[in-house]
Amino acid sequence: MLALRLLSEVSEGPNTDLEWLLYAGMALFFLMVVVGWWVSSRRQDQPKDQHEAKKSAKKDAKNPA
Repeated sequence: MLALRLLSEVSEGPNTDLEWLLYAGMALFFLMVVVGWWVSSRRQDQPKDQHEAKKSAKKDAKNPA
């Protein structure tokens, strides 16, 4: 009963009681996009470091101490 009352439109105009939920969802979506962009831009440096680590590991395997 409460859900029907919250989701139904009032005769005077649209029900804006849940407007905060829309803005919260949009803010979460925007935050996910920004964090995803930031993380993907940081990971571009990672393969270079891994590649150098593999090179040094191969050198160590060829020349044991």
